[in-house]
Amino acid sequence: MQEHTTSLPESVRLPFEANAHSITPFFKHMSVLNVAQSEIQGKPVYDLKEVVELRLAGDRNYSPVMPADSMYRKVGDRVITYAERFSDQYRAFRMGDDQKAGGTALEMLADYGITPAQLSICRALKIYSIEALHAVDGHQVKALGMNANELKRMARQYMEDRTKKAVAKTSDDVEALKAELERLRALIPAQETAPEEIDALVQAADDEYAALSDDQIKERIASLAGARPRGNPSRQTLVQSLRELEGAA
Repeated sequence: MQEHTTSLPESVRLPFEANAHSITPFFKHMSVLNVAQSEIQGKPVYDLKEVVELRLAGDRNYSPVMPADSMYRKVGDRVITYAERFSDQYRAFRMGDDQKAGGTALEMLADYGITPAQLSICRALKIYSIEALHAVDGHQVKALGMNANELKRMARQYMEDRTKKAVAKTSDDVEALKAELERLRALIPAQETAPEEIDALVQAADDEYAALSDDQIKERIASLAGARPRGNPSRQTLVQSLRELEGAA
């Protein structure tokens, strides 16, 4: 099945650009100080510029903003701007349409057990697609809190299942599936989530089982797995085990 890709021609596209879902561009207008005119007029003078905000999946604090017409990189003597690099989103911005993130909407993980709280965490951390969730690693994964392992498991399982299904599908089925994925493609929110709101969302998801005692969690694990956990595992381990069992049920 064909993945959503950037719009750069194949002749100039680098390998990492073919499916770079970990970077979500959001084009917008921004008032930028015109230093030269401000000095001439003796007062602040602002110009309205087209810029792109680069939202990095899993990075809560860093979203660089670049002029849309500035150089992204060069291929020989040819300058590729950010508007050209992310031409699908730029075209939507200029036409006044909703800008969409590449990849498959996180709602497609519903059958794998993703909860509304986990969806909120992902979106707050600028993870807008299953492909982006599958790609994040290192400190970006840690930002997901206690849900990290379970969310990564869901994304990995979805990607594996999709590959298996794509091989077995007829061409008509593939086209129908592509249309459905396009319908479910995630919209890019106009505003990022503030760090303090992210903390609250992560805490809310981590506290999903806060009302249960360790013994109650062990009993629920036993009802699903057929046996209580051995030894004296930490509460985080118990909660993680229960999440995985309930997600697989």
